[in-house]
Amino acid sequence: AAVEEAWQETSEKLTAAEKRRAGLEREVALLSRLRDALEAARTTARDHYFRPVMAELKPLLGLLFEDASVTFDEETLLPRTVRRNGLEEPVGVLSGGMREQLAVLTRLAFARLLAKDGQPAPVILDDALVYSDDDRIERMFDALHRQASDQQIIVFSCRQRAFSQLGGNILRMKPWIPEA
Repeated sequence: AAVEEAWQETSEKLTAAEKRRAGLEREVALLSRLRDALEAARTTARDHYFRPVMAELKPLLGLLFEDASVTFDEETLLPRTVRRNGLEEPVGVLSGGMREQLAVLTRLAFARLLAKDGQPAPVILDDALVYSDDDRIERMFDALHRQASDQQIIVFSCRQRAFSQLGGNILRMKPWIPEA
């Protein structure tokens, strides 16, 4: 009945399967080490870059709210919650104005970091703060004024009256007349 041959064949298959299992175990161990190393590197890089941004963002948030802080998602690094007046709110439920103010302040924080690193970059705002109420837009103008002394801020807006209080150099279009 060829029992010995079947046994030999099964024994060879078992040896091959054990070798494959050992190879897969080594691969799993290597991939696990790689995942852990990448996660550690990501955490280190995030902390290296993220903490300075938060340090720059905190005083800017203080211009809008006396006791405000932002928490960020560990995976996406996007804002998750805003804590103000003792209440923590998910960013998704904030008004459009609050979300846009947070975005502007974050840009200002990044620009401050770049300037401190000797690589100043202008902050360009295109129709930012369109959803902000009058009180908050004035506070944002205060924040922009404070930052404008150290960095260039360029604001494009179709809301001329709202932004007229911001000051600065207003660019105007005039017809081009070729020189004769």
